[in-house]
Amino acid sequence: MKAFEFSIPTQVYFGSGEVNRIPELCCTLGKKAMLLAAKDTMRTLGFLDMVEELLRKGGVDVVVSDDVAPNPRDVDITRQAGIFLKEQCDFTVGLGGGSAMDSAKAVAFLAAQGGGSITDYLAGGPHADLAGTAPAFPIMVITTTAGTGSETTPWWVVTNTTDKEKPGTGNDSTAARVAIVDPQLMLSLPKEITRSTGIDVLFHAMESFIACTATPFTDLFAKEAMKLVVDNLGKVLEDGSDIEARTALAWANTIAGIAIGEGKSSTVGIHALGHSIGGQTDAPHGMTMAAIGPAYMRKTWDADIQRYAEVTRLLGYGEPGMDAEQLARMSPDALVWTLQKFGCTITMTDLGVKKDMIEAMTDSVFKTMKNCLDCSLKELSRGDVVGLYVDSL
Repeated sequence: MKAFEFSIPTQVYFGSGEVNRIPELCCTLGKKAMLLAAKDTMRTLGFLDMVEELLRKGGVDVVVSDDVAPNPRDVDITRQAGIFLKEQCDFTVGLGGGSAMDSAKAVAFLAAQGGGSITDYLAGGPHADLAGTAPAFPIMVITTTAGTGSETTPWWVVTNTTDKEKPGTGNDSTAARVAIVDPQLMLSLPKEITRSTGIDVLFHAMESFIACTATPFTDLFAKEAMKLVVDNLGKVLEDGSDIEARTALAWANTIAGIAIGEGKSSTVGIHALGHSIGGQTDAPHGMTMAAIGPAYMRKTWDADIQRYAEVTRLLGYGEPGMDAEQLARMSPDALVWTLQKFGCTITMTDLGVKKDMIEAMTDSVFKTMKNCLDCSLKELSRGDVVGLYVDSL
């Protein structure tokens, strides 16, 4: 067995009703919070007022910024960090899906640097390696989706609006101190967001399992998360009020996040290419994975026969008597059938990608997501990346 490492610095509070523990938890982080939430939705659902009241009940003053974009933008993070500093906040709270949680991380990080522009710390910026940076202010996250895993990773994604790139970054200090995963907050999640975020969980888990950085620790979480998504996403799409299935998906999301984050595994070329699709089109993250995933699997299925064979089994396919190579060869089809089952048959063209965007998207992959690309079990050249994009149009 190879040597590996892991740490889970985030204190996770998982289960129905756990949001009500905010008063006892928030006071350990400071006296004044900046509450970042998705535009309109969190207030409309009543979650914003509820969380603000719970924070105040814990003796914390609150500055609200409920204008988080579906994909956080550099200009917004820079502005929000300025507000954090002006208001002399002590910590951030991200309420919502991955965008709100990533915004809470990015704002806490940039504010700790004294403000400035977040693009300085993104791929291509003068401080992109984050070396020598000050640790982020404390972070609390409250997830209302089962999709991004951001509550249990140190990573955050911010769109560079100038270059139309969507790089991910982060360090140990940007892992949330406290994460609340309350499935009750997910019951009102719209069907299309449930679908997109559920597919994102599936890819987090699957990619972690077929990464060259996978370990016995991450395999435990990745395999269980895949099974939970396969068994429960259809139930939730049929009946969004199914609290047992919602809870199972929430747990899948949390542990898949541990696998790609603190478990020190990673996503692979699917995410590397998917981020560039999102940067160009602002498409939902999970859908970009669905568009590129089948082509990636067709390209790489023979990189590790045993692992790809296991993917086929975990997705629920394969016939008795099939050997590992047959199962591995089937893994691209198994993924396609799984996506079809969940109503996610989609192409890059459906997401707004045109052929003349591919060169710029490929440049972005190697500029902003090379580390992720390099976690693939098969080395992918520039020509390979272009080919995957063309095959996914």
